Amino acid sequence: MDLESMAAIVDDMAIQHDYPGYDIRSLKMGLPESITKSPAKLFYAALRHDSTLMRLAALRWFWERPSSARQYTRTIAEAMNDTDEWVRREAIRVMERLHKVDDKFTIQLAERLTDSDVEVRKAAAKALGKLGCTAPQILDLLHKAAEDSDHEVRWKAQKALRQLGAYVA
Repeated sequence: MDLESMAAIVDDMAIQHDYPGYDIRSLKMGLPESITKSPAKLFYAALRHDSTLMRLAALRWFWERPSSARQYTRTIAEAMNDTDEWVRREAIRVMERLHKVDDKFTIQLAERLTDSDVEVRKAAAKALGKLGCTAPQILDLLHKAAEDSDHEVRWKAQKALRQLGAYVA
């Protein structure tokens, strides 16, 4: 399987499942076995593809295979800065599944606590709590997020702070 064949399959699946009022980015595609059994390098290449759906398919594939994702942590972390909020959120979810992430990537993840998209901010707070990130810079950002305008972001940030033993009521 090559990247362009995968892109054609993903595009075809998107067309088949697209209908008015449905955001196709939410589709967790059941990719054919010919794709899912492909090497991780294919999905690494898909992370850099122009198509948002390809990047999402790659991130969701890595989410199910954290051991494969570890070797591509840098590229997955770059996806946390994608222009598409769905890609940013999925990248955060993959980082969370790695259980142990370098400090430079956790700081990058913590910066998503100020993202314009509320779902991205919630995912970032949750991931930081699960990753056990206690660097002062991260705790500061979590404390600020605990005062977010969205109540769910506040709750997730407070929960993360409790998990890290840094919550002050």
